[in-house]
Amino acid sequence: MESHFRISIIGLGIIGGSAAYALKGFNNAEVIGFDKSDDVMGMALERGAIDKAAKSVADAIDNSDLIIIATYPNSIPKIVSENKTAFKKGAVLTEFCGVKTKISAEIEAVLPEGVDYVGGHPMAGKEVDGFVNADPDLYKNCGFIITPSEKSSKDGIRLIYHMAEYMGATRIDVCVPKIHDELIAYTSDLMHIAASALCLDFDHRINLAYTAGAFRDCTRVAFINPELWTELFMINGSNTVKEIDKYINSLTKMRNAISEKDEKSLYEMLKIVRNNKEDILKREPKKGIVL
Repeated sequence: MESHFRISIIGLGIIGGSAAYALKGFNNAEVIGFDKSDDVMGMALERGAIDKAAKSVADAIDNSDLIIIATYPNSIPKIVSENKTAFKKGAVLTEFCGVKTKISAEIEAVLPEGVDYVGGHPMAGKEVDGFVNADPDLYKNCGFIITPSEKSSKDGIRLIYHMAEYMGATRIDVCVPKIHDELIAYTSDLMHIAASALCLDFDHRINLAYTAGAFRDCTRVAFINPELWTELFMINGSNTVKEIDKYINSLTKMRNAISEKDEKSLYEMLKIVRNNKEDILKREPKKGIVL
């Protein structure tokens, strides 16, 4: 039976490509993909990630019920603006961008009338990119943040919630873009900054014999996409700088305790560290949609 639900995914890198795989069968939908690389679209078709490759962004969006944009942040509002006439009324638009306040405001400023926009951020990824690394299981057991605007409909929010569940997300939360960016500055931006700083300068006598789990875990995301993360850091700069300042303050406290041989203070700080980590691991999101 022919599908009456159509999903278009703009950008078939690791995030969009993995979403294409994961959404096969959702609402019995036909999945349309578009990427600036013909080779990538050919690979996505060959591997069964998408049902059809679009000739253009407008061709992908045309007559689609759910549009997912998975491109670099600064390109997203431009894609919406340049393809206004391709959206059908009643369509739901989301994007999988890691920063929300600026991008969502710019999207809403150019959003066609009758199109429902609900931001989305799957908390999943790898230290590698490109469709070649797309994974049907990338979103299994991941977190997913939904960032509706004041104009987002309840039906639109529910669709994105159910989409996230279908993709495999098990921890789903709903918040406004501002709160998203404040929290992501710590859980994502600062983590990438910390890993990057650890690899910005290192002792060149090190070889792999000296590395183990701690090195692997702390520097995994230092295998970074410079273009993407420059955009993300700049867009969420004010929040990220606040977190960097707090991090520097914590490092300074620990550095001083070690330098001054203040064993008691260092021990007490490390006790707090362990307790805080245990506390974070207990903080599950509320179940279901809160509207």
